[in-house]
Amino acid sequence: MAGGRYDIIEARSPRGPRRWIGAAVLAALLVVPVLVLLAGREPGAAPPLPPPVPTRTVAGAKEVSNVLYPRPRRRGGREILNVVFPDGSAAEVDYPAELGLARLGVRPAMTGRLDGEAGTYRQLTVPPGGPAGVAMGRPMIRKLAGQVTLWHPMSPAEGEVLLFAFDPWFVALRDLKDGMPFEQRMLWARNLRGRVTKGGYLVLDARAPVRLAGAGETFRGEQVGPQLWFGGAREMLLVLAPVPGCDVAAIELSVIEQRRRFSAETCQDGVYVAASGERGHVERTVAEIVIRRTA
Repeated sequence: MAGGRYDIIEARSPRGPRRWIGAAVLAALLVVPVLVLLAGREPGAAPPLPPPVPTRTVAGAKEVSNVLYPRPRRRGGREILNVVFPDGSAAEVDYPAELGLARLGVRPAMTGRLDGEAGTYRQLTVPPGGPAGVAMGRPMIRKLAGQVTLWHPMSPAEGEVLLFAFDPWFVALRDLKDGMPFEQRMLWARNLRGRVTKGGYLVLDARAPVRLAGAGETFRGEQVGPQLWFGGAREMLLVLAPVPGCDVAAIELSVIEQRRRFSAETCQDGVYVAASGERGHVERTVAEIVIRRTA
């Protein structure tokens, strides 16, 4: 329900997991963002994999912040940020300066799938630490195409990680335990593209057969469209997501719910706003933030 400055504000107490993304999304904030999805892969045998590229060291697994600290402008006692979502749409974020949203840092998140996999969405997120956060001291498995590399699973329950380099950003796609066949990995590697705006935001695009989720798109009730994540881990997490016809009563977002902390949400000018963390800070942020769509 988009419109005025305070269209709807809903506060929620911490609650247990209810959606298919589940606890995996919580891990996204603490270590490396993960795969959103899940249905299986197409039947049929995968073609044989090429031999791995031998690596004895973790060369290339460099530690980078992999987060943008945008520079706000000041107006009275407020700060204003011009943000760009990973689908290229844009908004102006206006908030009391003492909330310090720019200092939290911001990372993009988005999901996509391959044509013919209507029941499978995979999340593309930005791992803290970049390659080092994915490698966890282990070597790269191989290069796939261009600046895309393949890494070992982050946990026994998962498959390998595709890591895309869009200088200076690194974007991770973590697979299911069964994993995509090599040909599907190469489709992702060759067809997902990224560019960086003048302000430092990452915008993602894809050629067929890779299809990225659009603004407001849902899968099994979960928002899977483009998002921006401010903060996280022990800090407050603020999520902004363009959602046409935004209605908080109809929106679920596991990245907020799985933190099991106080949360509140609202809709402003077609943008869904949700925050989780310390109650007073969350309530003030959601009540006093002002979002204006600019593109």
